[in-house]
Amino acid sequence: MKKIFTLFCLLPLASAIGQIEGTWKLAAEAGALAVGPSLGNLSWFQSTSADITTRACLFDDEYVFNSDGTFENILGADTWLEGWQGVAEGCGAPIAPHDGSGSYTWTEEAGTVTVNGTGAFLGLAKVHNTGELANPGEAVASITYNYTLSNDGNRMTLNINFGGGVWQFILDKETGAPPVEASIEGSWRLKPQAGALAVGPSASDLSWYQNTTEDVETRSCLFDDFYVFNEDGTFENVLQTETWLEAWQGVSEGCGSPVAPHDGSGAYTWSFDEEVNRVTIAGEGAYLGLAKVTNDGELANPSEAVPEIKYDISFSVDGETMTAQIDFGGGVWQFIFVRDELPIAGLVEENLNLSITPNPFTSIIEIRSDEEIQSIQVIDITGKVVKNINTKNKFTSIDLSNLLKGAYIIVARANNSFSTKRILKN
Repeated sequence: MKKIFTLFCLLPLASAIGQIEGTWKLAAEAGALAVGPSLGNLSWFQSTSADITTRACLFDDEYVFNSDGTFENILGADTWLEGWQGVAEGCGAPIAPHDGSGSYTWTEEAGTVTVNGTGAFLGLAKVHNTGELANPGEAVASITYNYTLSNDGNRMTLNINFGGGVWQFILDKETGAPPVEASIEGSWRLKPQAGALAVGPSASDLSWYQNTTEDVETRSCLFDDFYVFNEDGTFENVLQTETWLEAWQGVSEGCGSPVAPHDGSGAYTWSFDEEVNRVTIAGEGAYLGLAKVTNDGELANPSEAVPEIKYDISFSVDGETMTAQIDFGGGVWQFIFVRDELPIAGLVEENLNLSITPNPFTSIIEIRSDEEIQSIQVIDITGKVVKNINTKNKFTSIDLSNLLKGAYIIVARANNSFSTKRILKN
C-alpha cells in the first residue's frame, strides 16, 4: 500500500486571494452543479459522480478568463443541451447564441465576476440573474456571479440567485500540473456542505433526500466523525463521545453516545479493488457515512449489522475529495468526504523507533524505544493534550484507564528525534 503522511496542524480558515485569470472547468466530482431554494439549501438537484461520465460533454467545457479582459466559452464539438433550447436533453452541437461564437469580456469586483456578451455564461447557459431562460432568444447581455477562491487559488465556487432559487457551480483551474495519484489511505470526514449525504432511486437521481447546510451544524456530531484507512490495512470509525443516532438503533434521533456495534470499538480492516474502484470495509459495525446502509438494504436494528460493506469510490482531480456510493437494493446512497481538515493528529514520518502495546488497549499501554524518551504526550481527536509525561527511560508504562473510548495520538520525543502513533481505546 502507498504510504501517506499527514501533519498535526490547523488549516487556515480564511481563503487566500487568488487570480480568476486562466482556464477553468467544472470540478470532476459530485455536487459540481447544485440548485436549491437558498444558498444554505441546495437540495433540489446536485450532479452525481455518474454525471461526470454521462454529461462528459459538459464537464469538458472550458471557461477562459484572459488577462486582457476577454472571456471565452470553449465548448468543443458538443456540449450539454436541454429542452429550453428546442432539442432533446443530452450531448449535442452547441446552439447559438450559447455556442461560444460571440465576443465576450469579463470584469471582477468585490467578490463578484461578470461575463459580458450575449451568450456568455458559466456552468449552465440557462441561468441568469433574473431567471432561467425559456428559449435561446431570451439570452441576456451580461451575467454576474458571486465567487470565492480556495486557498491555493485553483478552485472557484460560484453562486447566482436567479429569483426562484440559487445555483452553485464549482470550477477547477487547469494548471497544467500532472494529475494527482489519488489514494484512499488517510483520514476522511463528511464534507461540511449541502448534499454530502444524498439518496435516491439511482446513482443519477439522488432526489429523495439531501442534507442541507443547516444540517452541518445541527448534525455536527456526524460531520466530525472520522473514517480512517490506515496503511497497514486496518480501518477505524472514530466517533468521539457523540455521533448521529436514529430510531432503528432503539433511541431518539439526534446526537448521542455511539450504540454498539456501530461505536467504533471493533477490529476493522479495508481493501480496495482498483479495477472497479470499490472499497470493502470488513468487521461487524464498520461503515462509511451512515451506519444503517448495507449492500442488501437498511438496518432495522443494530443486531442486523453485517460483516462487510462495499462502496463504489471516485476521487476529485486533486485527490482531496472522495465520493462513495452504495446501491442497497431499494436505491442508492451517496456520501461525499474530504480529507482530514480538523486539527486531528495523523501519522508523520518517524525518526524514533517506537512500539506501543497493546493497541487497541483498555487501560494500560507500554511504550518502548531504542532511545531514551524525554517526553510523551497523549492527544485526543480534537487536538487537546490529555496527558503529559516527562521521563528519561527507554520503557514507560502509562495508565490511561480514565480516558473515554476512541482514538488518540501518542507523541514521543527523544533529543532531536520524535515519533507519533495512533492508538485506540476499546
